[in-house]
Amino acid sequence: MKVLKYPVIPITLLLATGIAVSAYTNPHLVYLYICTAVAFIGFIITYWFSFKTLLPKPYFTISTGILTFFIGMLVFSFHYPPNHATHYTHLITTEDTPLMIKGYISERIKPNDFNEKYYFKIQSVNKQHATGKLLVTVPIDDDGSLLRAGDVMVIYAMPQPITKIGNPHQFDYAAYMEKQNVFHQIKLKDNYIAAGQIKNFDYYTESFRNTLINSFDQHGYSPEVMNVIKALLLGQRQDMDKDINQDYIDAGVIHILAISGLHIGILFYVLNLLLKPLNHFSKNGKLFQLLIILAFLWSFAIIAGLSASIVRAVVMFSFVSIGLYFNRNANTFNSIAVSMLALLLVKPAFLFDVGFQLSYAAVFAIVWMQPLYRKIKVSKYKAVNYFADIVVISLVAQMGVLPLSLYYFNQFPMLFPVANIVAIPLVTLALIIGITVLAFNFIYTDLALLIGKVLGLLIEFMNDFINWIASFKNFVIKDIPFTLLLMLSLYTIIAFGVLWSFNKQYKRLIALLCAVLSFQLIYTTTKWQADNSEAFVIFNNYNHSLTAHKQHNAITFYTNDSLAQENRNIKAFAKGCFTDSIAILPLQNTIWFKQNKILVIDSVAAYNNTIQPDVLILTHSAKVNLERLLDSLSPKVIIADATNYKSYVARWEATCRKKKIPFHATAEKGSYIIE
Repeated sequence: MKVLKYPVIPITLLLATGIAVSAYTNPHLVYLYICTAVAFIGFIITYWFSFKTLLPKPYFTISTGILTFFIGMLVFSFHYPPNHATHYTHLITTEDTPLMIKGYISERIKPNDFNEKYYFKIQSVNKQHATGKLLVTVPIDDDGSLLRAGDVMVIYAMPQPITKIGNPHQFDYAAYMEKQNVFHQIKLKDNYIAAGQIKNFDYYTESFRNTLINSFDQHGYSPEVMNVIKALLLGQRQDMDKDINQDYIDAGVIHILAISGLHIGILFYVLNLLLKPLNHFSKNGKLFQLLIILAFLWSFAIIAGLSASIVRAVVMFSFVSIGLYFNRNANTFNSIAVSMLALLLVKPAFLFDVGFQLSYAAVFAIVWMQPLYRKIKVSKYKAVNYFADIVVISLVAQMGVLPLSLYYFNQFPMLFPVANIVAIPLVTLALIIGITVLAFNFIYTDLALLIGKVLGLLIEFMNDFINWIASFKNFVIKDIPFTLLLMLSLYTIIAFGVLWSFNKQYKRLIALLCAVLSFQLIYTTTKWQADNSEAFVIFNNYNHSLTAHKQHNAITFYTNDSLAQENRNIKAFAKGCFTDSIAILPLQNTIWFKQNKILVIDSVAAYNNTIQPDVLILTHSAKVNLERLLDSLSPKVIIADATNYKSYVARWEATCRKKKIPFHATAEKGSYIIE
């Protein structure tokens, strides 16, 4: 594939680069306006001069690339909510006085074990017009009552930054929410009043979706089956059982539970098949077919909540549909690039969505490698070749997303080809039958109940099969350490490997071998740096105190947690340090690290007052007179871990401020690392 044959591809890549640079540098909007204007003038000048030359000059191409790059930066900055004068962050003061925030619930998102979570769109702050989005959490009640989209509230609270776990090599939820343009959270208790309901787009979408979901109540499905139906048909995964969800992850088929290109592709194929007779019965049949397909796909996307995966898939197949209407189906790469370009212009934050990256990596790999795997015919029977195609395409897609999967999820399910060869045909049937049952729920109840039994048995079989595949734990490689550089170098190996497969030239073979050598060099260097570092970490761990002494390629964890082997902080730290040589010992009161004496005082408050520690760690709400303790021990820094009561931490912090001694609370600032 020659990139110059598809000019929209480099334009899209440069736009994405501009978005990424703007996201991590956050330049002033005025400067971007100036730079974009200058780049646009340069583009116009070079475009005018290009007409005066017989042969094309590179300066027009360069000016186009520069303009595209700055447009990418400008688009992100323009869409970045805090850059707008009405954003609520401009109204937050340094005082602790609660704000009166009025707004409405826009969407329910995936809850945790303790709280329901919602997005809350702000309308005003202290009766002043404001915009923005908050994360609000509500303790899970016994009655299971939920807030609904459109519920208007007046909240009296000060928005708090989203809690950062703050432990090394662990998923940063606060950073993830920031990519969703959510920067603060509020916990709802007795600090709000209901103020009616606003019947907006979010309200009607959720109401219609709930009507569709409730239509399945007559079938009496088990929660496990019903939750899979809600995921497959309506993109609602909030209530998915954790064990079932983990089974799909371990089997390598979690993508079938998230409405994406697979589901939209199935619908697109079925709709084309059903509407094909329109071409014969009507003069404008082809146009009617296009309009019906677009209307159905976008209606489906709206009902399913317009999530990133649904929107990008529908945008992609919308461009494919339009291309087929104009008989321009030869340039699939342009369709992919144009759909990506359109999405990034409308919502640049999509670039940082993991699903967005995985989806386009998989689609690009499938299209790019098509000339290679289309030659594979294992049998003269179509049915056999169909299943062979599923395996091959699954392998190709997995190859396309492998570096990203290793980087983000740090695991590799080895049985994914076996799972996909059964799961993809099953989910195709489940999707078609599910939509049929959904329609008949409102038209012909008796027939819906009859077909619904088939749907229930089909999903039960699929869940059982996935559970069986996932039960082979030895075939799921977990906790694989993988860095950004390793991801990029692995993609380089794949790219040069595919290019060499197309044309087995000597130069391409040398490039492939150099890419492999580079990957080995990067891995060796990363591992050497990890093995030759030493650190002592006080973790932000809530239930039990947790510290770690990393020495070369071994880590010793100190904790009294009886379930320490399952602790996520321990697993993440060991993985990030590229080591599986760990030891777990009981927490000690006195620890030596290099030239530092570390003293731990817990709830018993027993300690040796002859020790003059450099670092004092307070755990489990130690009942001590800190001021007297500081006078006698004279530590250089005080650490309060996350096992302490907030009131104790606040009192200790005030004492340390008075004594002018550095104080670090892990619940607020994250882990404390001594190197």
